[in-house]
Amino acid sequence: MSEHIIHFHCGVDQASTEHFRDRCLEALGKGATGLLLNLSTAGGSTALGFTLYNFLKSLKVPIRALNSGNIESMGIVIYLAAQERIVCPHSRFLIHPMSWYFNQSSVDHSRMREYLRSLDNDLQRYVNIYESETVSAVHPLDIGRCLSAEEKVIRAEDSLACGIAHRVEQLQFAEDAVHWTVSAS
Repeated sequence: MSEHIIHFHCGVDQASTEHFRDRCLEALGKGATGLLLNLSTAGGSTALGFTLYNFLKSLKVPIRALNSGNIESMGIVIYLAAQERIVCPHSRFLIHPMSWYFNQSSVDHSRMREYLRSLDNDLQRYVNIYESETVSAVHPLDIGRCLSAEEKVIRAEDSLACGIAHRVEQLQFAEDAVHWTVSAS
């Protein structure tokens, strides 16, 4: 069976999340016995990033992930869902403090508390996932600090000691690979 590669080079939003899920399920429906996720993303929606992490963890096939450029913010959570994590030599990761976007022009005390509790809960979920997926790190990151106070840019070779990636490799796709693309629109 040929390898099935899901190419995700966009932000994490409602449309891209649905397309990503659909491409994974289509690949599995076509007989894929494993998936390679070719990722490069600036991240995006926290809620949808956690959704994709849990979706990938629910699949009963081996998942490999490749950082083919930049994986930032919630994209790291998605990347961490893979059992095997590869990073291209000139790629990087970015972890930064979490933020919340407001659509309303006015917010009462109750709503502000809700936003703060949700932001704190998202931070803790990110920390829990990160720590559970990088438990064997030689040099663990203070991920809580990265998410709340001080951003961290991590080069490909440094991602190994942090436990984010398992190996640095310029991956070559097999000629008979089946390619699936995801776009945000």
